[in-house]
Amino acid sequence: MKVWTDTDDVRAVRRMALDLLLSNHRGDCVAPCKATCPAGVDVQGYIALIAQRKYREATALVKEVNPFPLAIGRVCTRPCETECRRNAIDGPVAIDYLKRFAADWDVANGEPWSPDVAAPTRKKVALVGAGPGSLTAAYYLAQRGHEAVVFEALPAAGGMLRYGIPEYRLPKDTLDTEIGLVTKLGVRIEYGKALGRDFTLRDLLDQGFDAVFLGLGAMGSRMMRVPGEDLEGVWAGTEFLKKMGLDEDVEIGNHVAVIGGGNTAVDAARPA
Repeated sequence: MKVWTDTDDVRAVRRMALDLLLSNHRGDCVAPCKATCPAGVDVQGYIALIAQRKYREATALVKEVNPFPLAIGRVCTRPCETECRRNAIDGPVAIDYLKRFAADWDVANGEPWSPDVAAPTRKKVALVGAGPGSLTAAYYLAQRGHEAVVFEALPAAGGMLRYGIPEYRLPKDTLDTEIGLVTKLGVRIEYGKALGRDFTLRDLLDQGFDAVFLGLGAMGSRMMRVPGEDLEGVWAGTEFLKKMGLDEDVEIGNHVAVIGGGNTAVDAARPA
């Protein structure tokens, strides 16, 4: 008997078989959920730890790339769940709520997990803005032994997590708890300090900072560019939410019209 293993016909059959396998292939080196996550969180890793009831270890794994699982577990848009392999059977795994559960458990059961901090390097970094970008950078800088000082113009830290998301979606005490876990590493936040008003970039360098991180955020509103949007009583959604977050009096009367139906519109309608 002769067996032919390398002919045009054999190669064609192999190619067809590979095409069929790849048409519904889900055994990627990186799982679709992790590949879709903007932070690259090891989704299958922390879910496996939760399944073993290792909730603190699951939180530690998440915080390798995302220091805010309490907040993100409440407000994430969950693109990972759209790509979850379980969709091919019935529906996605509750990836985001599992992250929230593990982080809530970690805080509620004894001393919350905190990463090790390296020996001081005597390097100083100034971070402008106390939003999630700067706080994340400060969190990982502190772990490496660098001194991180955050300068924030507003009276409290959090950026759009605080001033763009209403209380009913992200309670401020929960946000404060998570920010406290960042400052616990030695990160210092100075409030009421605005770039261009209270200091310049040259001032920071002259004060001995080795580097400056600009986390100025994106709090500016995008208007619709329609006639009348500059009239009294017309508010941009993010501007309105910021004023609510600052507990400022906003004269909106007894009847409010909300233009739009997205997240910002609903977030504005509910506190109104």
